[in-house]
Amino acid sequence: MKNITLTALVLATATLSIASAQMNDGKTAYVRVVHGVSDAPAVDVYVDGTRTVANAPFKAVTPYGNVPSGSHKVMITAAGNKTAVVFSGTVSLRAGTYYTVAAVGYLKTLKVKVFGTARMNMNKAKAEVNVYHLAPDAPRVQALAVDMSNAAILPGGVSYLQKATVRVNPMGVNLDIVPFGKTTPVVKNISGISVAGGKTYSIFALGTLKNKNLDFVVTEDKVVADSMMAK
Repeated sequence: MKNITLTALVLATATLSIASAQMNDGKTAYVRVVHGVSDAPAVDVYVDGTRTVANAPFKAVTPYGNVPSGSHKVMITAAGNKTAVVFSGTVSLRAGTYYTVAAVGYLKTLKVKVFGTARMNMNKAKAEVNVYHLAPDAPRVQALAVDMSNAAILPGGVSYLQKATVRVNPMGVNLDIVPFGKTTPVVKNISGISVAGGKTYSIFALGTLKNKNLDFVVTEDKVVADSMMAK
């Protein structure tokens, strides 16, 4: 059974432990970026005029990087072309908080959705799994554990632009993603997932049904020191 791997754009190699990351200095937030717009090109992300993410393709998920808390101007452009701006706006970051900044929707109506959490999982007996629904034309969905008689994992399911969080025992599991309240049709099977206690994982629903590129990207959430620095 394969382990969860970081199916992502890895921007640095020095990894901080979750424990040390949570010993915050009162001035630092943690930010990762998700490219969730299937009809958009690869993008660059600028924070206060400095490029911090370079040439990120659709479905890229960066690790968390340290960023000073406070208000920041965020700009998303086509990769390599700073004048081709697809989004410009301001985000406010609280010290000690972990932010997922996701480009969502379609290219013509692209917007940024920000999710925040005050901590990452420290419970050694449980694995934490976050499910982010970023597929604009997909219905509210549920995850069924195939190896557990199709037990429903998400109590209320998850709808577009929402996040659902569950804690589960460390295990290997196969999931069927289905419309909420149903067992068929299977929108996507995610096989070979292995989750460990004390760790945090994310599943991102990305793409569209219309264009037949709906996919689910699975990551183990990590902080990578200085990964949001200039590129």
